[in-house]
Parts: sequence; structure tokens; C-alpha cells
Amino acid sequence: MGYNINPPYTGKLETYDFGRDISPEQPDFWKQYGSFLRISNGSFADGCVFYGMSGGEDDAGLIEFNNALNIPDFKDETMTGLIVIGGNNTDTFYYDPRTGKWEACDRIGTDRVWESCDSLAELIETQIKMLENG
Repeated sequence: MGYNINPPYTGKLETYDFGRDISPEQPDFWKQYGSFLRISNGSFADGCVFYGMSGGEDDAGLIEFNNALNIPDFKDETMTGLIVIGGNNTDTFYYDPRTGKWEACDRIGTDRVWESCDSLAELIETQIKMLENG
């Protein structure tokens, strides 16, 4: 598609307590998302973003975006139990630890799930196809 690939994330990946009723132990999440980060530390193409890991104080990433959901003025009850991994102009992308699914839901009507995938790779593939088909 002609987009730049971010350099891989080379830092240590550790379990993280996302809060919002999410167990700190998420081996399937870190296995799949870690594999993605080792290829490209996040991605951005035509408004479609998958978060990378932060590279410093002025660079928000996966952890920082999820931490923002714990702040009272930014708290979104519909994201309770979900690890938000990115989004596009209309959708939010997340991992649901309760089901093991990687999903895209409407950014406003979050009960409407557009894509429900068994792997992160499958969710990324659906987004690439949407970008290719305009």
C-alpha cells in the first residue's frame, strides 16, 4: 500500500495492569500484540491507527491511551474490561480478554461490533482491506 513501517519496538514487554476490570495476566494479548510490535511499533495509515509503545514523555502509546480511560473525565464505561489497541475515524479497535476476540466497534454506539476476529493479524487484515477498497 506504500505506507512507511515504524521501526520495531525493542524494549521489554511486561504484563501490565490496565485496570477497568482487566486481569493483569494477559498472555494471549501480549503474545499477539508483542509479535506485532516486534515488526512495527504501531501503525498509522489513512486515519487507521494501531497503537505502539510509548517512546518517551511526549509520545503516547498503548499504555497511555488505556490509562486515559481510567481518568474520571475520560472514563468510558463501555470500554470496561477491554484493552483498546487503536481505531479509525469511526471505529475503536480492542482486545476482549473475556472472549479472546480482537474486535472493531462503532466509536459512538460501542455495542455495535463490526468485526470480531480470532487473531490480531485477522483484525489488521480486515482494516487493510477496508483501506484498499476505499
